[in-house]
Amino acid sequence: MRHAFLWCCAVAIASSLLVVTDYRSRDPDSALYARLSGELAQQPPSRWIAPEWRGAWNQEGLFREHPAGILLPSVVLIRAGIPAGQAAYIVNLLYQVAVIALIPLVAGVVVKGFEARSLAWVLQLLPVSFAYRIRGNQEHPLLMCFLALVYSTHRARTSPAWVLLIVVAFCFLVLVKGAFATFALVGAALWLLVIPRPTGASDRWAWAGLAVALVAAALMMAGYEALYVRTTGESFLDFYRSTRLGQSIQFSDPRVVPHALTNVGWYLLRLAWFAAPWSLVAFAVAAVWFKAGAQGRTGEAFEIATARGIQWALLTTAVFITVLSPALVRAERFIFPTYFIIGAIGVVATIRRVEGVRHVAQRADGHPWLAIAVWMATFLLSLGSKVIRL
Repeated sequence: MRHAFLWCCAVAIASSLLVVTDYRSRDPDSALYARLSGELAQQPPSRWIAPEWRGAWNQEGLFREHPAGILLPSVVLIRAGIPAGQAAYIVNLLYQVAVIALIPLVAGVVVKGFEARSLAWVLQLLPVSFAYRIRGNQEHPLLMCFLALVYSTHRARTSPAWVLLIVVAFCFLVLVKGAFATFALVGAALWLLVIPRPTGASDRWAWAGLAVALVAAALMMAGYEALYVRTTGESFLDFYRSTRLGQSIQFSDPRVVPHALTNVGWYLLRLAWFAAPWSLVAFAVAAVWFKAGAQGRTGEAFEIATARGIQWALLTTAVFITVLSPALVRAERFIFPTYFIIGAIGVVATIRRVEGVRHVAQRADGHPWLAIAVWMATFLLSLGSKVIRL
């Protein structure tokens, strides 16, 4: 309870500083979502589903790049009295706190307790965490829903009550990221296929939960489309399918293979940098894992749960990079969850191999407020650097 209270205080302080400094992001996506949220908040709720470009990025007409899910929490905050210019960034702070809470829960299934808990503060120091510290875009809600979906899928193996969270996490992610939410569903399915279930548990409810989530999301988007057409007189899904999905990959182009291979290298370089320095350790661990697997000695090189965790992490990362590499558009944010997945492998491996690092992790485990302190300190550092540049 005290831990939750400290988090509430930290978020309240950070939110107040954003308002006092009149913080505005230079990130184009964040600035756009903050502006769209402010404009929707001035309109009746019936129009919240249909944001418009209104000259942003030199575009006019309806904004249909994604469903409106990323905007709605900010709109609600603005209606509650939060300044429109900062609402999107404050909502993103809440997503970050949820991510910090979820990471140890997911990791704790395959590694020791203190190792999993150390990730709550160490992964906040990744380069990607600094780059995305104060944003108003989709990456942190994506990571939050991804982790929530994986964790609730695992817990559904022992309790069907967790199916509800599976459905909620996936449906909200669809409202935020559209078709991109499929990556989270695949990650959860891979978890069931790779990670051993608890003794006496069954995968029946977990698989049922993923199936129900898929059906629920399809029905939700059908309702979304009907409401969108009624509100605007135009189709959201027709535009989304033809523009956002239909033009993303051209398999008929003979250059698609070299293009994809180039993008694989591009994404691997981003993975190495944004998850540094732990990514370098993770790549070494992956090499050992593959070598041990080829020799049939994976069980000798790693604990069973850890070996399965590495397998899931590498498979999930491979799915992201393999599916996205043929696309005509590439962006570092597209593989956002993988930076934390690969970073986690490197952190845990270092804790186990380096006595000094293990000692620090064990000592830090007695201070649950450390994650809050790191989050607050890095927030202040990020805010200060951006305010000074402004």
